[in-house]
Amino acid sequence: MKRLFLFGIFLAVHFCLAQTPHILKVEPPNWWTGMKTNKVHLMIYGENLKDVTASSSSPHLKIIKTHRIANPSYAFVDIEIGKSVKAGNYSLRLSARSGSTLFTFPLRARTRSSTEHQGFDPSDVIYLITPDRFANGDTTNDNVAGMIDSLKPADPYGRHGGDLQGVINKLDYLHDLGVTALWLNPLVENNTKFASYHGYSATDLYNIDPRFGSNELYARLVNEAHKRKLKVIMDHVNNHISINHPWIKNLPTPDWLNGTVENHQKSYHGKYELDDVHSDALTKQKATHGWFTDYMPDLNQLNPFVAKYLIQNTLWWIESSGIDGIREDTYPYIEPEFRARWCKAIMDEYPKFNIVGEVWIQDPVYLGPYQRKSYFPKRFDPQLPSITDFGLFDAFMKTFADSVGKIENVFTCLTKDFLFPDPNNLVTFLDNHDIRRIMYNVNGDVNRFKLAVMLLLTTRGIPQILYGTEIGMKGGPDHGRLRADFPGGFPRDTRDAFTPIGRTEQENDIFNFTKQLLHIRKTYTPLQMGKLIHFNPTKEVYVYFRVLKEARFMVVINHNTDKQTISLSSFEHQLENVVRLREVLTGKEFDLSSTKEIEIEGMTGEIFEVVKESE
Repeated sequence: MKRLFLFGIFLAVHFCLAQTPHILKVEPPNWWTGMKTNKVHLMIYGENLKDVTASSSSPHLKIIKTHRIANPSYAFVDIEIGKSVKAGNYSLRLSARSGSTLFTFPLRARTRSSTEHQGFDPSDVIYLITPDRFANGDTTNDNVAGMIDSLKPADPYGRHGGDLQGVINKLDYLHDLGVTALWLNPLVENNTKFASYHGYSATDLYNIDPRFGSNELYARLVNEAHKRKLKVIMDHVNNHISINHPWIKNLPTPDWLNGTVENHQKSYHGKYELDDVHSDALTKQKATHGWFTDYMPDLNQLNPFVAKYLIQNTLWWIESSGIDGIREDTYPYIEPEFRARWCKAIMDEYPKFNIVGEVWIQDPVYLGPYQRKSYFPKRFDPQLPSITDFGLFDAFMKTFADSVGKIENVFTCLTKDFLFPDPNNLVTFLDNHDIRRIMYNVNGDVNRFKLAVMLLLTTRGIPQILYGTEIGMKGGPDHGRLRADFPGGFPRDTRDAFTPIGRTEQENDIFNFTKQLLHIRKTYTPLQMGKLIHFNPTKEVYVYFRVLKEARFMVVINHNTDKQTISLSSFEHQLENVVRLREVLTGKEFDLSSTKEIEIEGMTGEIFEVVKESE
């Protein structure tokens, strides 16, 4: 009997210990003192977490609520960080009837103020990098144990080895080129089977993929970029994760995703229906609930735990890395109510920040509402400062990618700028990581390519160029090939196009042209921030002015293959009291007291500084 009694006690103790809460991970892993966002929602991963309660040993770290959910692998705890709290490690306890466990939650001192995150604006030119295809600065992380996708440089959809150290190594090159902001495709862990290099299938939202580097190296990249007056824009994804994310095998709540792995809405790209007052509600829901692909599960941002997690994750990356802006992927597919809250949380904490939402809509009528503050009822004000200008991109393609395209397409598109509350804050582009390169679309025609680049860099908006555009990279027709390696970024390369000697004669010509334009734009503020005044094209000649206070520039784009003579009388109001024009690319001057017309060669453009009598 005594043995049975002791054995029973042993079983009871063993059972209680087995049921004691056990913590594996806490997200976010830390927070900061002095932040406006001082109420933090902790997501705790572990075992035996059902029906736990949380307590704090510090009066400066208050437990607001412990959320009880059915899944014993997770607990959610709301904490409030006091205003007078000091940086340090704070002990929190999770308790259940069977026992309790302690865990440490670090509070760090802020190293920068919220206004140091600079944002980006029309004074910038954004350089878009697909990190895996840009430069390999650390070959020791080419293959990492435990990562599914290994190095496959011959495979257009495989990993090629570019990393954060490679970008750091090229910061001086980028500064010398004349760009002012870097947008890097997503860097968080993508431990997935197919095309993991692109970064849009996250398996860990709080850690940089080890094949790119580490969280510390990312923060170092931002710091090194800032030393060179280069801003950094993070590519962020609220809409979806990877099918390989640990959540998928054990969802925190049944409605964590829209649908399930076995039964979900297929991708639906009918974005026009989202703003159509006549659209069926279920049709609208298809766009926000549809999975981007079967291997990219759609997150349900209407779940309050998901919403808080994603908002905090974004704030955490901004604060921990020091970035200046965000490019938000697949913006229309995110729940409207959530994206409004998300934007507001960011802009409230970081008032100088900027966010550009990817809105792949070519018609400005449907594109405009994403920036318009009256888009939602007041409580759903989106506060999205910037959007991708696919409308102007479409006009660029109709003009330059089509050998018989008309420059009037660009003019007509820009006449619709009244649809946007701030058209100067739109991100403009000729190509990006999802679209065939401009050199591919003009079929290698260097003159058309140069004319398109000149227009991009001198019209309104925040121009973005894709890595390799400065040397005329052509790429290919699909995602794998358009995201080709930058020649010279990898130890296996036989030439280095980052240097003049490693470039072909044509590449050097394009590089010098692009660099000259970038530095002209950087030098003359009206070409960045000036009001756009344009004229309806005649004989494929498009003339427009950029005006800022008393400074004025005239840009002439001759999209005609023949030389054209331009009568300046057509622009007399903009040229009133002007004595001469100085062409900034060549330095050539035109004395307007003796000439009232200028000639411009076919398929070329010229940029004139307008000089008045008093100057």
